[in-house]
Amino acid sequence: MDTPKRMVVLTEKDHDRTVELHVGEGVRVTLPENATTGYRWAIEQLDPQLIEARAAQPKYPADSIGSGGEVQWDFLAKAPGTTSIVLKQWRHWEGDASIVQRFRIQVRILPRQSG
Repeated sequence: MDTPKRMVVLTEKDHDRTVELHVGEGVRVTLPENATTGYRWAIEQLDPQLIEARAAQPKYPADSIGSGGEVQWDFLAKAPGTTSIVLKQWRHWEGDASIVQRFRIQVRILPRQSG
């Protein structure tokens, strides 16, 4: 797995932001989550031709059963273009009617920088 040359770090306050990356660069999105409620973040929209989704990494404080934490998503720019990444917080077994929040960013991907 390639390590991104540069990583743009975003949080929930960056909702609806536009990010500019070059091919080979990444974006990390960290969002609050409390898995004990059943509401988890999932990818709703992503163009796999332009963006590669890496594994989500839940980060919950140790020894605090039932408390909230956060989940971190890493994405890698694969090809030039403009696209959106949309994440949804939902209970997957209840379907789209359970969506309580969305996180969206626009991503403008430029050709790989030389050097």
